[in-house]
Amino acid sequence: MADLRYHIRRTDREITDQKALKQLINYANHMALAMANENEPYVVPLDYIYVEKENAVYFHCAKEGKKIEFLKKNPKVWGLVVLDQGFGDGQCVNLYASVMFSGKVGFVEEQKAKHDVLIEFAKKTNKKPEPTIQRLEKMAGTDNEALFNRAALGRIKIETLTGKRSTEMTIERLFEITKK
Repeated sequence: MADLRYHIRRTDREITDQKALKQLINYANHMALAMANENEPYVVPLDYIYVEKENAVYFHCAKEGKKIEFLKKNPKVWGLVVLDQGFGDGQCVNLYASVMFSGKVGFVEEQKAKHDVLIEFAKKTNKKPEPTIQRLEKMAGTDNEALFNRAALGRIKIETLTGKRSTEMTIERLFEITKK
């Protein structure tokens, strides 16, 4: 994919620290994913997980529908994750940070890989993930692949990772908010 990076007018707001970008993308639970089919754009909100060792984002969705049709025709996507801390008391400044990424979507088909990613989803999205993990473990032990094949599991290998923040959202504050 060609480098889609354009100059940023307010370079004081650019997040160049790769650790901060990865911590932010790992912290949030929802993203907006943009795709295109010929001249028609389409964007959807999705929950996701970020796997740093792969530098990849995983999402799950229905196996059919507009999103799947778009991705089959054009797997190139652009994602956006926003951390919005709102306006400070008596201020006209929004405390925010955002991370944007580009990449190509591929779909995970192998049952063990799906199982492993779904376990990570359970850990990230549940305050008490144990019951969900136990259910996934039981499903994996049944050789019933139909249970794992009800949904599609997309993988976006990140090619470009950029970010921007409000001036008041210092990198130090960003690290403090997004630490787990």
